[in-house]
Amino acid sequence: MNNQAKIIEFLYKNSESSYNINQIARLLGISVGSSFKILKELEKNQYIASKKENKSILYRIVPNSKAKEFYEHVEQEKNSESRKKTKIICAISPSNNSGFIRKLLGSGMDAAIISASYHDEAGALNSIGSIRAASEEIPIILDLPKSFEDAGKWIKFALKNGLDFICVSFARNAEDVRKINNYLGYSDIKQVIGSRIKVIVRIEKDALKSYREIVQEAYGIMIDRDSLLAGKYEMLPVFQRAIIDECRKNGKPAIIATELLESMNNSPAPKNSEVSDAANAVLDGASCVMLSKSIIEGKFALEAIETMERVIKNVENEGIEGEYGKNERPENAIGDMAFGIGNELKIDAILTITSGGYSARMVSSKRLRCRIIAATSSKKVFRQLNILWGVEPLFIDANLEDISNEEKKEAMLKALKKGFIKKTDQIAIIASVFHSKSKRANLLEIHKVNEFLDYVQNKNKINAESERYV
Repeated sequence: MNNQAKIIEFLYKNSESSYNINQIARLLGISVGSSFKILKELEKNQYIASKKENKSILYRIVPNSKAKEFYEHVEQEKNSESRKKTKIICAISPSNNSGFIRKLLGSGMDAAIISASYHDEAGALNSIGSIRAASEEIPIILDLPKSFEDAGKWIKFALKNGLDFICVSFARNAEDVRKINNYLGYSDIKQVIGSRIKVIVRIEKDALKSYREIVQEAYGIMIDRDSLLAGKYEMLPVFQRAIIDECRKNGKPAIIATELLESMNNSPAPKNSEVSDAANAVLDGASCVMLSKSIIEGKFALEAIETMERVIKNVENEGIEGEYGKNERPENAIGDMAFGIGNELKIDAILTITSGGYSARMVSSKRLRCRIIAATSSKKVFRQLNILWGVEPLFIDANLEDISNEEKKEAMLKALKKGFIKKTDQIAIIASVFHSKSKRANLLEIHKVNEFLDYVQNKNKINAESERYV
């Protein structure tokens, strides 16, 4: 994205505020001289306006159709580019302000994690505010203390402040995970749907022997490689791959954490062995990789995330795919069907229309070559979709209680507008119709985008004409 596009995107997304040239330059990482030239050109073309206030000139977006069209063009260009499928989670410290977090987002961050070990409640609220000021579209994970007793107040904190995930390290077996879900008000894992807060379990050495049953009960898994084994370090790659495979089999996101690119705490370039380590996490099929110390303690945080982004893209360009076994439960069949059509037919994209994100998880687990778009009407689910491998979240203003052609059209038009698909693309639509309380996906259709939109438009015309004679 060029500097002009960065400025338009920033001002449009923050249309309720005005900024001076120094703020814009600092927040977007653009020189003051370049910012000045771009702002003058944008003002000349009536995309932005300026006003003098307290000896400073403030700039804001002009709320007109011209500026909106420019912003939408920027979004289309950005979304039409090849994007990484493995997501990046960054640890955020109390000292990280919204400007720094915005730079992390621009460099490839997909989700943020804050730790109760580094924050008190006031500090955590400050970090949440900084993340939300940078973007309201990324999920926030709260890493809880090491005991259930200490975690109780933080779970209440996460619920009160609308956080997206909690990460627990004290679950040793499936029963411990069920206790946490019960504390959150869920009687079983099937209730952890929709816009509810989700539980990610950090697998350490005490939980290793029970990892399969923990995967069944948790929403997602974090593999803490630093604490995974006591001795027998040669088994670490084996267990890392086994846990990721189990997560994929069950449609659960798997996060690789600790010791990624940590030499970049003090160096602008990684060690070759670290690059290989990060690449292997991607090749193993992890949903996310997490950068911790290189972000919160490092002098080269932006270089670290940019390095990880490049490693991911280069590995993914070589191709990552594979089914990793079928799950026998009938509600997971939609993922198996998506694997078949995504890899055997000429499908440009799979569009899942989901109220809670379940179908997107199942499709994501198959590591398809084609683009995966997940449309939802819940802002919280939209954020939570960001930790799923290969999934491009799409927010639509629609009632998803039962999916008709109108909801499909709304999702398709929004995906077109955002640049995720083209009119000539052939896409598969996955959705839920006539659903029971579980709202599991039970619809799969294949359409040419332009043909489907023409069909719906013509049908609406015929229906409107028929009503004239009723």
